[in-house]
Amino acid sequence: MFVSVAVFCLYRTTLLPGVDFGDSGSIQTTVGSPLLTPRDGYPLYFAIGNALLALTHADPAYAMNMASSLEGALACGLFVVVATSLSGSVWAAVGGATLFAVSYTFWSQGVTAEVYGLHMLCVLASLALLLRWERQPTTARLAAFFACYAIGFGNHLSMILLAPGFTAFLLLAEPRGWRSLLSPRVIALAVGLALMGASQYLWNLRTMWLLPQPPDGVWAAARTFWFDVTKSDWRETMVLSVPRSMLRDHAAMYWFDLRQQFGIGGVMAAVVGALALGYTCVKRATLLALLYLVNVAFAFSYDVGDAHVFYLPSHLVVALLASVGASAAGTLALDGRGRGLAGLLLLAYAGVRGYLDFPALDRSRDWRAAGVLNALTANLDDQRAVLLVDLNWQIANGLSYFASNVAREVAVARIRDVLLYAPALIQSNLSGGRQVVANEHAAKLLSGEYGPLFEIRDERDAPRITLADTARSVSPGARYVLCVLKPTKDFTVDRNDVRAALDTLTGGAVVEMPAGDYAVVAGLAGSQPALAFGNDAPFRRRVYLADVSVQIRMDAWLSADTIRRMGFGHAVARQHHTLIIERGVSFATFGDDGNPQEQAYFANLFERPRRYDVRMGGHKE
Repeated sequence: MFVSVAVFCLYRTTLLPGVDFGDSGSIQTTVGSPLLTPRDGYPLYFAIGNALLALTHADPAYAMNMASSLEGALACGLFVVVATSLSGSVWAAVGGATLFAVSYTFWSQGVTAEVYGLHMLCVLASLALLLRWERQPTTARLAAFFACYAIGFGNHLSMILLAPGFTAFLLLAEPRGWRSLLSPRVIALAVGLALMGASQYLWNLRTMWLLPQPPDGVWAAARTFWFDVTKSDWRETMVLSVPRSMLRDHAAMYWFDLRQQFGIGGVMAAVVGALALGYTCVKRATLLALLYLVNVAFAFSYDVGDAHVFYLPSHLVVALLASVGASAAGTLALDGRGRGLAGLLLLAYAGVRGYLDFPALDRSRDWRAAGVLNALTANLDDQRAVLLVDLNWQIANGLSYFASNVAREVAVARIRDVLLYAPALIQSNLSGGRQVVANEHAAKLLSGEYGPLFEIRDERDAPRITLADTARSVSPGARYVLCVLKPTKDFTVDRNDVRAALDTLTGGAVVEMPAGDYAVVAGLAGSQPALAFGNDAPFRRRVYLADVSVQIRMDAWLSADTIRRMGFGHAVARQHHTLIIERGVSFATFGDDGNPQEQAYFANLFERPRRYDVRMGGHKE
């Protein structure tokens, strides 16, 4: 319980305060709704979220962010139970739980609305009940394990990846022989409890008949349900789809990711734990080995933009093995008396890692998504204006939340949904006295489809604010960090703009960003930069700017990562989160205390959006 409280306080301190982009924005939009479509999935997750929302009456975005922190904290508490059973040492278990709690990916998922905290909780609950059955293999305990495992599918279908490890362990650990598990009684029990777990999806299935176009019969409903709940349309193109030419790169990415979570010390402890467990208990070693290998193989072969989150179950196994390793090392060094000491050393190691990563994982002041959405919807309401948008899907999910919970007065239409009859729609609203506003991509679609039929101009009648403009506004001698990371295919970096900004910031000393997918220039405005470095692989560099220590850390693998809730890197000054570095251009100035004074983003999700006024062609003022 103490571990859960401590982890909850840590995650609560670094919690994202509001809306997020991507899947998080979709989750924040959906929570509280009585309707849950098959495409939404996650009935267990949303049931818990709805209950927490009803109890707290909090803003839905904040409530779901807090739900993630609570679920992650409970998972860490349950980790202690499982790790104690595996290692025989409470302190080693606490050390491993802390190491897992402060691991980069799990921590980042615990401060925003994501399903992975609950997923780890379900995995650990299943493990705890399985080890409980091992100690006393009764039918009641087996049923409890089956039930817990089945319920876990209501949160995430990747629970299926645990099946090989769980099955092998049951067959090895059954004292009456593996054939007893194939008895009609046990099979009926397993099937019945599996159906009970699947019943959670009746919520999703029921919604299909409440939609404007309900399915045509039960079989049509079943086909649509399976297609949507498993997301077959895009999983078929992503699972086992990593090109052969990228296998070496993915292996390098995994080694980077493993060190990012636990450091070399944590990995070494896990290796010791694996060897010790293999020597002392083959069936438990087999269980953890299969859990680890199957999940690593799946994530390794999954060609998706956030593959790093699918490594989380394997990270859990590594942390459990680190607990076993600490206990085994303590036993070897000082017999039984060394277990506690080794556990305390692992705890201290995890504490140091948590302290060093804290600023980078602190999202408590991250209002960037809300800032973009505020700029997009400012001064619009459905009585006076209609907003037409064509947005990156991550921003679109955030806008869905914003329009339904924050700026309810804004009338929004996605241009691709109305493009066929856009002239009639726009003419009708203009005739009714409403302004028609479009974001940049929607304006381009209108112009490309209808040409001179519409007159489209910048709503604010002002030139675009560029990076060079931002650089010219920086006071001489001010501390700054400028990062350019290889953008995603949706965005293009304006290299001429970057050159002009560098010319201003460095007093003409540097006019080109250093070569590499990851590049940074940092210094005092108007002077030779203190740091100008680029590389094609992630790196960390420390520089002193007017006696302020600044760490630049690149925390993503660009060839594999297109989605990073926590950003792709960080600038940390005086243990403050100065800048979340995104793909594209990220820029910040900061003062003596390390807190940011100005931040700007270009060629990425957080670039300030432009709005355009749309009128019928030939309109005169």
